[in-house]
Amino acid sequence: MQHLLQTSGSLERLSEVVPLARHTVRVTWVNGISEEKDLSFLLANHRMFSKVRSDTAVFATVKVADEGSRIRWSDGSSLSSRAVSRVPKTDMDAALFRSIMADLNLTSEALSCLLGLSRRGVTAYRGGDPIPKHIALAMLYLWERLDR
Repeated sequence: MQHLLQTSGSLERLSEVVPLARHTVRVTWVNGISEEKDLSFLLANHRMFSKVRSDTAVFATVKVADEGSRIRWSDGSSLSSRAVSRVPKTDMDAALFRSIMADLNLTSEALSCLLGLSRRGVTAYRGGDPIPKHIALAMLYLWERLDR
């Protein structure tokens, strides 16, 4: 896993934000990198986001504001681009799942022990079954911690 050193705030500036389904947005950073971010836990963390959480029309009004340093909704609520940048990736496909297993030299049996899953469950995720957020986060954690 590559580790990047951030040397300026420009990497946390947004150029575009597109609302997607279920409190997820596609953000494009000024360096051109695009990624999907699930903002659910940030929006659930404060009551000022109650309209954004409950009204899909309000959620759909999200725009880049303050020269890329924030995203803002029509009700006036906003999140900093720094907070958005720190949202962990929670979507994972089978290819990334298998890649992490290979990088860490883990068998299905070993991974099932580490994650408290059945070997059959690990095999299903390797084969393309949808990977739940908590499993994706656990895999990324293992990758970060064990890939040294």
